[in-house]
Amino acid sequence: MLIDSHVHISYFKKTKDFLLVKKELLLNMKKNEINYSIVIPDNVPNSQCADLETVMTLIKNEPRLCVVGTLKITDINKRNLIRMDKLFKKKILRGFKIFPGHDPSYPTDKRWHPVYKLCMKYDFPLIIHTGINSDNKKCAKYNDPKHITKIAKIFPKLKIIIAHYFWPKLDYCFSLTNGFNNIYFDTSALADPEVINMSGGIKKIREILIRTVKRRGDSVLFGTDWPMCDVKKHINLINSLYITKTERYKIFYKNSLRLFKL
Repeated sequence: MLIDSHVHISYFKKTKDFLLVKKELLLNMKKNEINYSIVIPDNVPNSQCADLETVMTLIKNEPRLCVVGTLKITDINKRNLIRMDKLFKKKILRGFKIFPGHDPSYPTDKRWHPVYKLCMKYDFPLIIHTGINSDNKKCAKYNDPKHITKIAKIFPKLKIIIAHYFWPKLDYCFSLTNGFNNIYFDTSALADPEVINMSGGIKKIREILIRTVKRRGDSVLFGTDWPMCDVKKHINLINSLYITKTERYKIFYKNSLRLFKL
């Protein structure tokens, strides 16, 4: 079994239709024998990456596709929280993602706290975008793991998934998150050539993933960041790790099954 815990319904130049992108996603899943994908929407209406309303409509009759919630921090209000609560309760949402770095807000901002409490109420994970953007290296100040560990301390029952491993500072992220049993990592974008080159090479990527798995076997989830990144390269990355078969199965699907309650 394979579960991709980090995909988007988005396009670049070739396909400018979200329905066609969804079909491409399903074909890609079939080609790579992926059983489920977790679709991450944008937190604003966007002509390039499908937002939450669009994704929920697109995947309504697709049992192999699941979605997580998103909101802009300025849209956190009673009405939206009640709606998110209902979507969590029905398991329409399987988690929540925030985008510090894309958005100029920190995970420690107290306006996020009601969202964190919703995640804990239904025991679904919080996904946090981390690392630099190709065109903006300074944005990483918003998603630095030092902020994430503060949240992990305040909310020890909140399951937090660090997306992209705060590239290119992998060792820094690994060190800072040591001892936090409620912090997890997805592998999204870690097989991307730009991420590999800027993070110290493929040997460093493999090393940090192996160290993370050996530190806590349930802490790494397979994710790709499709369509920005190649799915097969991410599968090959996990298969190239010197880890046990049991540890590999946990990365590929068991950890995601448990966290997203699939």
